[in-house]
Amino acid sequence: MKILVTGAAGYIGGMLTDLFLKDSRVEKVVALDMKDASAKFPKGDPKLTWLTFNLGDNGWQEEVLKGGKPDVVVHCAYVIREGFGKKRAWQNKCNFDGAENVFNFVFKNDISRLIDFSTVASYGARLGNTVERKFKEEDPFMEEKYLYGVDKKIIEENLKALFAQEKAALASGQRQGALPQVLVLRPAAISGPRGQFIFRRFGLLMMIKEGLPLIPLCGRQSARQFIHEDDVADIIFWLAFGGVKSEYEVFNIAPNQYFLLKDMAHTLGKPVLPIPLWLGRLGFSFLWYVFRGRVPTVPAGINSYAYPIIADGSKITRFGYQYKFTGEDALLANKGRYSEEAKKYRK
Repeated sequence: MKILVTGAAGYIGGMLTDLFLKDSRVEKVVALDMKDASAKFPKGDPKLTWLTFNLGDNGWQEEVLKGGKPDVVVHCAYVIREGFGKKRAWQNKCNFDGAENVFNFVFKNDISRLIDFSTVASYGARLGNTVERKFKEEDPFMEEKYLYGVDKKIIEENLKALFAQEKAALASGQRQGALPQVLVLRPAAISGPRGQFIFRRFGLLMMIKEGLPLIPLCGRQSARQFIHEDDVADIIFWLAFGGVKSEYEVFNIAPNQYFLLKDMAHTLGKPVLPIPLWLGRLGFSFLWYVFRGRVPTVPAGINSYAYPIIADGSKITRFGYQYKFTGEDALLANKGRYSEEAKKYRK
């Protein structure tokens, strides 16, 4: 099997590249990213082809096909931090143009399978959300302000529309060849020993653990839901090797567990400081504009600290995948295939 991984310098893309290279069933891995992170992988590995491109540009398509078309494309690439000022235009190129190019590449070249990463953030962190209200795959996307959720919503809608268009073309005889299988994943917050200690992914969890002496709370039900990085990788492998037969399927991926932010703080031995939402908004805006986006406190992001998004991740279990780790395992990051290596990086 030949596999193309986009966003291969990132947390998830890099992990998948590492694991695909170690799998004897995989003949070739084409790893693509705008950053050259090839030095992180075994030098001279004949299975690996590293390509340094911005997906929003053209030219990478021909380079990928030089080694034969891939059987599976795993699209992980996404610039998650909202760009400040003119950086937003560059971010749009990377994310929207990049996704469009990847999707068109898959359909044009009759790739067998596309696995695309979306997010539960698109459901929307909104007033009225509760930890008892679990979002299912058929629920509408309601995010309107937080651009990560908004952008992923648009990208996922574009993919669905493209699939429907190509399916209609196939039925009318305007398209030749089979349609690719499309599998969309909407993960909860991904964590584990690789993310916390090796890749050191910046986010809420790192801020709580290392960046803040106390934890401000903007909502009584402020909560987070975690999925272990090993489950994410195992789900990708399961899907890549044909674990699901549907032509187009969407899955929330999140074990049935969540953590109130106040309980996370207590577990980490840190005090909490309840503050009104308006003060949280003011603080986010102040840091965002003063540091010109270098501190990732985009003003609309405050809602995700105040209102929970809890996803129902049970659909994928009905298709045959069983989660191997709990949300607590992901939070504590002391179990999994990278746990021994992570010990070298722990403080």
